[in-house]
This record gives sequence, structure tokens and C-alpha cells, in this order.
Amino acid sequence: MRDRILMTFATLLLAAPFAADERFAPVDALRPPQPLMSCYERSVPVATAEVVDRGPLLQRAMKYAELALKHRVNGLASYYSGFFDGRKTANGEIFRNGKYSAAHLTLPLGTWVEVKSRATGRKLRLRVNDRGPYAKKFCLDLSQAAARFLGVDVARDRYVYARIIALPGEEPLPEDFDLDAQSGTTGSQPVESASKTTD
Repeated sequence: MRDRILMTFATLLLAAPFAADERFAPVDALRPPQPLMSCYERSVPVATAEVVDRGPLLQRAMKYAELALKHRVNGLASYYSGFFDGRKTANGEIFRNGKYSAAHLTLPLGTWVEVKSRATGRKLRLRVNDRGPYAKKFCLDLSQAAARFLGVDVARDRYVYARIIALPGEEPLPEDFDLDAQSGTTGSQPVESASKTTD
């Protein structure tokens, strides 16, 4: 019985292409018109496609993003104890816990970074003027004022995102400059920020 059903089914499948039915369109009618046959053709040749210059700010931001890949800038943040207040930093400045500053192990001294707390969403611009932290689990040491503003001093989640906004001797990128918007990606959200800096 089973063999008979399989044989009938196979016969129907083989006979289907030869059956002509007015309900179905002929095969030639299903082919697209000739200009649409190749969906991989470009309407503008590669050599004549317009080159968009996104400006020097975008070029700087891309350079900073490449530099950030060579340094560990995202991770857990710690903050200075009161013991270091009034002592010299690695670049010779006097450290003040009441001002906004940061320490990083490998970034050039004088680099400006924008630090954003994952827990609070707040962000802060500050300058790297010291070396540290020396505990491997941390990537950034913040002054107490910076840690307090970002909420790192009380938040259970101390994870921060840092992006380079200027190298030593350069003016920081404008606060309203959004690399995601300039490059056409999305995902940015408004956050509370502060532009107080240390001198």
C-alpha cells in the first residue's frame, strides 16, 4: 500500500511540469525585463562616484578612535585617596582632589578624554595628567571630584567608557560633536555632562 502511494505521488510530480493550466502564468511571463536581469550593476560607476569630505573634525575623531584601540580606555574606574592631595603628578603638576583630572597608564600625558559612567549615564571631560592605576582590574584613576560627579564613588557599577577628544597641545573636540551621528550610525542618547576642566 505504501509503495502504491509513493508511486502515485512520484507520477504526479513528474507529470506536473507537462500539464498546461490556464490558471498559471507561462514561464516566460515570470522572467524580469532585460534591464533588471543584473541586480549587481551600479547606477554610478565607481570612478565617478561623489567623494564626501566629512571635515577635519571627523578625521581627528577617527584618528582618536584608532589610538583608543591601542590603549585600554574602557573598564572599571577607581579614584584617588586623600593621601595624594597636594602631591606631584607624573607631568609635574600638583594634584588636587577637588579638581577634575585622571590618570592612565599608557595614554600620552595631557590627553583629553570624555568619560561616561555606565551606571549613571553622566559624562565628564578631563585631562590625563598622571600615571595609574596600577591595579590591573582598573583602567582609569579619577580625582575624587570627577568620581563624585560621575557617581563612580557610590555606584555599585564602576564601569566607564572613555573616548579620546584631544591629544596634548590640541583643543578638545566640540561638546556637540557626535561621532556616531557624523559616521551615520545610531545609538547615542542624551546624557548629563559637565565641561569643567583642570588647568
